[in-house]
Amino acid sequence: MRSVLWTSRCWWRSAPSTASLGDVPPSVHLERFVDQAAVLRSVDLLVHRGGSGTMLGAAAHGRPQLVLPLGADQFYNGEAVTSAGVGRMLEPARVSAGEVAGAVERLLGEPSFRAAAGVLRREIAVMPHPRDVLPEIMDVVSRAA
Repeated sequence: MRSVLWTSRCWWRSAPSTASLGDVPPSVHLERFVDQAAVLRSVDLLVHRGGSGTMLGAAAHGRPQLVLPLGADQFYNGEAVTSAGVGRMLEPARVSAGEVAGAVERLLGEPSFRAAAGVLRREIAVMPHPRDVLPEIMDVVSRAA
């Protein structure tokens, strides 16, 4: 299994240095920045914190997800991933590395997660583009004002 790990800049702090992670296995490739859409096209599974952009990006690409939330909307997004059948959520404060590895193996090994992720990808693919529905939204807003 090949892994890609990237660190990202948060609004409250800058991204940690990849050197701060120390030695990593040869199967892990570290980057400070990657094109998320490019990564999502080439992975089998995404392990992430549950941010909306990452969750929806993985959904749009039909990727199973393992969510390890820390705060904000991440817990709600993890619950959405779980209830849609496209992944699982584990609470990082209560989980071991072995449990994460087990969850990854399950998500990759059980076809139901990939199948559900494919269904979600197809649902997203047929949604209209925001520019196509904006006139209707503006009409509703103007009538409500």
